[in-house]
Amino acid sequence: MKKIDSPWDLPDKRIERAAVADREIRITDFLLFALIPLRSTEAAGLPLNELATGLLVVLALARPQRARGGLPPPAAAACIALVALLSFSGLANHVDWTRRVGHVAIYAGLIWAGASGRFSLRSAGLGLGTGLIAVIGYGIATIGASAYDGRLTGFLADPNAGAYFIVTLGTLAVGFAGRDRLQTILVAVPIIAGQVMSFSRTGLLAMTYAIVWAAAGRRLGLWGGIALVVGLVWLVDNIPENLVESIPAFSNRSGSDELRDRIIAAERRSLADIPWYGHGPGTASVSLQDRSFFFHNSFLAVRQEGGWIALGLVLFLLAYSFLRLGRWSRLGDLPSIAAQAALISVPVMAVTLGEVLLDTPAAIAIAFALGRAHEMRLANPEWKAPAPGLGRLRA
Repeated sequence: MKKIDSPWDLPDKRIERAAVADREIRITDFLLFALIPLRSTEAAGLPLNELATGLLVVLALARPQRARGGLPPPAAAACIALVALLSFSGLANHVDWTRRVGHVAIYAGLIWAGASGRFSLRSAGLGLGTGLIAVIGYGIATIGASAYDGRLTGFLADPNAGAYFIVTLGTLAVGFAGRDRLQTILVAVPIIAGQVMSFSRTGLLAMTYAIVWAAAGRRLGLWGGIALVVGLVWLVDNIPENLVESIPAFSNRSGSDELRDRIIAAERRSLADIPWYGHGPGTASVSLQDRSFFFHNSFLAVRQEGGWIALGLVLFLLAYSFLRLGRWSRLGDLPSIAAQAALISVPVMAVTLGEVLLDTPAAIAIAFALGRAHEMRLANPEWKAPAPGLGRLRA
């Protein structure tokens, strides 16, 4: 807190409130975030987690902003431009764009709400952790009841998409839910178990990368950290297939890999004649032998929907929010470390899944990162090294 030099130089109570704001749990935030891992559940014909995020944005509109600051202008401009571009692309391509653009508007709304402190990060982290543990527990109990024999599904539906939810949202839960090491371990153990039982190759790599970042990557400084992240994402798409197939658990997936290669070839053909604004929201699918398949690469999927500009805007949001936390993660702030690790998992998973960069976990990871950066700046207005213990302050 700022030193008082005169009777008129009063302390900013907003800073003090920001440092302790999440000591109590906000039940609405907890419950709504606990619903987000329920990927396959619908209500009123809409995904339940989409309804939960929409309600979060509506509630945020009625809440005051926490102290000064909020969504930084560069991030705000990127969110507005993304929604506007996809709306234009939908109109220009004469496709049914309203539902998809509505999803992206909620995506942008989540980023705004988190960055401006309109939901409690600790409550949200606890909600994500509770929801994930419940979903993983149910998935373990029902293994063998789906077409993915021996792999975790349940309310996550697809083991690969489920792995994306587990690694991104689970990393945030580990960093934001616990107050001490024991609580952190109690959250981390079932989440790691669920990720392992999904048997998603990319998901396991993403989890490994998150651990590598937490252990060493965050200490490399700005350019070293950027180089590490870029290298890790590149590695995902360049691991020799024969090396992967030599692992017994993944030795029987040659058929699915061949299908994925055919889908990606069809994706590239679709992108060959793309206008600068893309083919329109909701068009990231291809047809093979009279069957429709979603894109299997989210970088290509975003280009399909909104062109290079849309992809650039999404990657800018990820990079910008990642860099906002660099100082605090190097100083050992666990929530900052976890938020950066969650952000790393997004482009890693995007290499082999189509709905990643514009899906809810990506928006939540950006929201948590910007929200934590806002909290830490309020608690350290002079940008000095945190006081003893503050570097480990938990949301």
